[in-house]
Amino acid sequence: MGKKIPSEVIKEAKSLINMYWENIKYLGTNKDYEYYQFIFPENEETGFPFVYIYSPQNWKVLEVTGFRALDIIDEFNEK
Repeated sequence: MGKKIPSEVIKEAKSLINMYWENIKYLGTNKDYEYYQFIFPENEETGFPFVYIYSPQNWKVLEVTGFRALDIIDEFNEK
C-alpha cells in the first residue's frame, strides 16, 4: 500500500476529485515538503497536470499547474 494522502491535500484537490475520483499519487519528498500529483483517467483529455506541495510542518498545501508542475514531475522521475 502506498503513502497515505494527507487530508489537507485531498481538500485542496476536492474539485478534481468531485469531477473524476480520488486518485492522487505520492511523488516524493524534497527539502521537508511532500509532493503529490492528481492522476486523471487515461481516456480524459486534459491540459497540464496538477501537483500539490504539502508542508507537514504547518499543514499548508500549494497547488501548482502549468509548466512548473511538469518540471516538478520530471524532477521526481529522474530520481
